[in-house]
Amino acid sequence: MLFLVPMYFISCNSDVEDGITQMQPSISLIQMEGEGGSVEVSLTNGDWKISGVNNTDGDVRISGDIYSIDNKLIRENYTLSLEGLGRMEAFVGSKGFVITRNTPTSLNIELNENSSGEDFNFTVDLQSANESKKITVEQKKSQGYNFKSIEYTLKQNDGDSLFIRNGEGYKFSVSSPQEFSFSPFTGVEINRKTFFKSNEKDAFVWVKKDSIKVRVPSSIDNEKIYTGKEEEVYTNLTTKFDYGFEQTETITIPSGQSEFYTLIQFHKRTVSYTLYLTNKRTGDVKKIEGKWVEIAPTGKYDIIWKN
Repeated sequence: MLFLVPMYFISCNSDVEDGITQMQPSISLIQMEGEGGSVEVSLTNGDWKISGVNNTDGDVRISGDIYSIDNKLIRENYTLSLEGLGRMEAFVGSKGFVITRNTPTSLNIELNENSSGEDFNFTVDLQSANESKKITVEQKKSQGYNFKSIEYTLKQNDGDSLFIRNGEGYKFSVSSPQEFSFSPFTGVEINRKTFFKSNEKDAFVWVKKDSIKVRVPSSIDNEKIYTGKEEEVYTNLTTKFDYGFEQTETITIPSGQSEFYTLIQFHKRTVSYTLYLTNKRTGDVKKIEGKWVEIAPTGKYDIIWKN
C-alpha cells in the first residue's frame, strides 16, 4: 500500500554551474518518509542507461529482478542495471523499490514501505557516452503502527471442513480371544493448532514485538462468524493448545493373527481477516488482509480392522 507522504526533491543546478549538460536529471536527491511513495524524474535526452544501483551503506551493488518493457523477466536476482526501457525490482529484507523507465527521457522511482528498522539510502547511477550522474535516494525508517481492530469475513474457500488422519496401528497373534484397552488417539498430535497467514510482505512485521492479542472465531453458523472471549496472539507462528483427550477404548482381540488401526477425525476452519493498524507518524489506517486457520480434533474416531 502506498501513502501520500511528504517527499523532498532537490533539482540539479543550472547548466552553467553543472558544466556538463548532455544528461540532466530533473531531480538529484529524493528524500522520502518511511511509508514510501513514487517520484517521477525527467532527463534532458534519452541517450543514457542505468549502470547500477548502490546501497550507500558500504557502497554495495544491489541485486534484484530486471524486466523488459513488455513485462518479460530478463534477469533474476542479478546486479541491477538497465540498458533501455524496462523495469527493475529489488526487495532487501523489509524494504525495497521498483525503478521503471517507460520512456527514453523519464524514470519513475517507487519505494515500498521501509519496515526494516533502519534508514534506507541508495543511489541510481546513470551513464551516457561521456558523462555520469547519480540520483541519491534517502528513505527514513517507518515509525511503525499501533493495533486498531480486526474483522473476520467468509470468502471463497473459507469455512469449516473435515479430514482424517491415521492413528496408531496394532498387530496381534493370540491363541484365544482377549480384551485389549488402548487410547484411540495415540499416534497423532491431539491438540488444537491455530495460525494467521498472509501474502502481504509486512503482515506480521509491525506487531511482532508487541505480541498483540486478538479475538478469534469460535463458530460459524449460517455464514455468520461468531467470536468468543478467548484471545490469541496475532502471529504466523503456529500456536498449540492441548486438548488432553484421556479416553480409552476396550475391544476384544480374536484368536489368531489380527491387525487394526485408528482413523481420527479433524476439523479445519479457515476465515478471512482484515487487520487495521494506525500509523504512529501520520495517524493513517493501514489494512492487512489474510487468513486465520484452526485445525483441531473433533473427538471422533473409527477402528479399522485389516483382513
